[in-house]
Amino acid sequence: MTKGFSATTVKSWFQYRCERKVRYELSSKSELAGIPITKDEREQSWAILGERFEDDVVARLGKDVLRPGRDEPVLPEVLSAAFLAGQRGEPYAAKLNLLPGRPPDFLRDTGLSLNRNITDLIRREGSSTTPGLSLLTVVDVKATRRATPFHKTQVAFYAKVLDEVLREMGLTDVRVSDHGEIWRIADKETAQSGLHQAEIFALSPYRRLVDDFCANVLPGIAAKTLTRDIDETFFHIYFKCEQCDFLDHCRDEISTARPPSARDVSAVAGLSHEAKRLLGRNSVSSVADLAKAEGLSRSAGLGWSLSRRANVLVARAKALETGAILRTEDEHTYLMPPRVDSVLLLSVDHDPVDDRIACLGYSRVEKGLPVRDPNIKVPRTGSLGHERDVLIEVLSELIADLTEIDAHNRAVAEGSLDDDPVYAHIFLYEPSEAINIQAAIGRHLDSEAIRSGLLHLVRLFPPDDVVPEPEFRGMHHLPATALRSVFEQLYALPVSVAYDLRQVSQAIAGTAPFAYRPEPPFERPFSSLLSIDVIRALRESPGKSPGIAAIQADARSRLNAMTGLIGWLFERNREATVAGSALLRLAKRPFLFQTTFNPLDAVDLDLLLACEILENRSGLLEALVGLARPFRRRRDAGRCYANLRLDRDFQGPFQSKRMIFRIPKESRAADLSSSDMDLILHDDSPDLRLNPALWGQIGCRIVQPGFELDDDEVCIEISSQVIRSQEYRALRDRVSENGWFIDKAFFDVNSQRAAAFISYLGS
Repeated sequence: MTKGFSATTVKSWFQYRCERKVRYELSSKSELAGIPITKDEREQSWAILGERFEDDVVARLGKDVLRPGRDEPVLPEVLSAAFLAGQRGEPYAAKLNLLPGRPPDFLRDTGLSLNRNITDLIRREGSSTTPGLSLLTVVDVKATRRATPFHKTQVAFYAKVLDEVLREMGLTDVRVSDHGEIWRIADKETAQSGLHQAEIFALSPYRRLVDDFCANVLPGIAAKTLTRDIDETFFHIYFKCEQCDFLDHCRDEISTARPPSARDVSAVAGLSHEAKRLLGRNSVSSVADLAKAEGLSRSAGLGWSLSRRANVLVARAKALETGAILRTEDEHTYLMPPRVDSVLLLSVDHDPVDDRIACLGYSRVEKGLPVRDPNIKVPRTGSLGHERDVLIEVLSELIADLTEIDAHNRAVAEGSLDDDPVYAHIFLYEPSEAINIQAAIGRHLDSEAIRSGLLHLVRLFPPDDVVPEPEFRGMHHLPATALRSVFEQLYALPVSVAYDLRQVSQAIAGTAPFAYRPEPPFERPFSSLLSIDVIRALRESPGKSPGIAAIQADARSRLNAMTGLIGWLFERNREATVAGSALLRLAKRPFLFQTTFNPLDAVDLDLLLACEILENRSGLLEALVGLARPFRRRRDAGRCYANLRLDRDFQGPFQSKRMIFRIPKESRAADLSSSDMDLILHDDSPDLRLNPALWGQIGCRIVQPGFELDDDEVCIEISSQVIRSQEYRALRDRVSENGWFIDKAFFDVNSQRAAAFISYLGS
C-alpha cells in the first residue's frame, strides 16, 4: 500500500526528529488500529487557537483574498487553477489545495504519495525585475511569537509542491518566489487581536533541508516494519512529546509497571535523541542495561557530550531501577547558600501564545512556615495592562519584604539593634521562571510604577536593556536559585524523563503532605507549570476552564512543595556538614540592598564601570561553578590535570621553583598551556579550590623547562611568594603521591585597570 504524507509530516520531522511519529503518520487509521496504536484524536487548544488566528488574519484581508465558500474546506479546483494562472483579480488565495495530478518527480521510486496540502495563503504579484513574470509567495499563518525553522521547512515543502503544480499546468510565466513568509502574532499584541507581523525569509536553505529529507530520510522511515509484533521505528521520549498524538502509546514503554529490564532507556531524565542512539549501538536499550553500564564513560564511540554525562545518567538509571534517592558524583553545589533565614518563593507561569504572565505567586517562608498567606494573582486578560497590574501587586510585596530585611540588617550592622542579621534568598523551581519574570519586567519599563516602585527588583532580575547593580551579580549576591538545577546536580532521583516539581517532590517526600499532587486538569507528564490548555481555556472559553480559584490553589500547592524541598535540602546539608563535606557552598552575606549605583538614572561612565565590574563578577562566578564540579567532569571538559604525580622539582629563575609532574592517560587531553594565567595547584580540596581569596597562594604557570619533556610530563613554575605562603606549605605536607591537580580558575588583568581609568575620567 502506498503511504501518503503532507507538509504536516515534514514539519513534524523537523520539530520532533521522531522517526516513530513520522512512520505512524504515514499509516492509515485501519493500519494503526490493527496493531493497535491509539492516536489521541482530541483537538488541542493550541490547534483551535491557530485556526481562529488564521481566520481572523484572513478576514482582515477582506476582498483582497479569494477564499472557499462557507461550507467548503478548500478552494475549489477551478478557482485554484484560475488564481494560479492569473485569471483572478484578488492578490491572495486562501486554502488552496496543492495536489499534482501525477506523482511528483521527487517521489519517484520511493513508494510514497502526496496527500493534499492546503496552504494558508498564496500571494500573486508581478516581478520587479522581469516584465511579464508573476511570482507566487507562500504565506503560512501561525499563532506563535516567533517563526521557527520547522515552520519554515513547512513553507519550503509547500513551495516544492507548488513547483510541481505549475509545471503540470504548463505555466511558464509564473514561478514560486525565492522567499517565504510566516505571519505570526504581532509584537505587543495578543492572539485575540488578529493582528499579524510578517517574517520574511529566504527559501533556499530550507528547500535543501526538505530535499534531503524527502530523498534520504523519508523513504527509509517509510520502509520500517510496523506490525502487531514488530515495530522497527526509533523513538525517544522527552519534554516536546507532550504535544504528540501518540504520547500515551510511547509512555507505556517507560511505565513503572514494567520491570527495569523491559523499561525503555528513554525513562532516564536528561537523555537526548542522539545519546539514546549511541547507547543503542552499545547494546544499552533499557533502564537496567544503563544501570549496569559502570564503565560507560570509557566506551569508544560515545561522543564527547555523552561521555561527559555518562556517570550521571548511569546514576539516574540506578535510581530508577532501585526506586532509591542516590547522590551524583557532584560533591557540592555553588547554586544554593547553606543558610537562609527568610525564604522568598516565586512561582511564575507564562503564556507562550500571548507572551504574558499567566499566573504569578509569591510567598515568604520562615522556619518552614509561611509568614502570611501566599499572594497569587492571575491576570484577567492577556493584555499588557493586566499583566502590569499583577506584577506591581505581587512583586511589591516581595520588595516590601526585602526592604524590611534590609532595614533590619542595617540596624544590626550599625549597632542600633541587638539581634542577628537575616539571610534572605529568592527561590524558583524552573530556571525558565526567572527568564520569564525578567522578560515581563522588561516589557513594562515604560511604566512609572515599574520604574520607581520596582527599582530594586530590576536590580535583582535585570532585563537585557537595563544595566544591573554590579555588586548584586557578584558571588555573594547571586539573586535567585532554581531548585530544579540543584536537584539535577546533586541527586539521582527515581523520576522519568524530567526533573519536574511533581515527580521530584513525590520522590523526595513520599507520603509527606508537601508533595505536589496536582488535580487532573493541572497534571502534565513532564512539567508542573500551567499547561497551555489551562491558560488558553481561561482566556478563550472560561466555561471550560478550571477557573481562577483552582489555578491559584494549584500555584499554592507548588509553593508549598518548594518549601518542603528547600527544607529537605537544608537538612541534607546539615548532615553532610557534620560529616565534614557540606553540600551547599554559595557564600552569601546577610541581605542588603545595593545603593551605590542606580541603574535607571546612570550617566554613561557609570554604565561603563558597571559593565566592567559586572563582566568581572560574572566570570568569577562562572569559574566557581565549574570548579565545584567533580574532577572527572573538569578533566573531561579539558579544564583540569587530575591525579598528577610529582616526579621532581628544581630551582627556577628569581627564586621560583619548577616542578615536573607525570600526567595519567585520562588527563592528557586537557586544554591547558603556558598562555593560561589563571592556573591553580591543589589537592582537589573544595575549601581550597572554591575560595578565591586563597588562589594567590596556590597559583602556578605551565612553562618549558629548557629541555625536552616526555609526552606524559608537564612542567609548572610557582613563584617565591607562593612557596612562602601558608596554604602551599600545608598543601605540600598533606598531598598524596598521585594527588596533585591543576585547574583553570579565574584571572582578569583588565577590570581593575579599566575601572580605575573610568573613575579617573569621571573625576
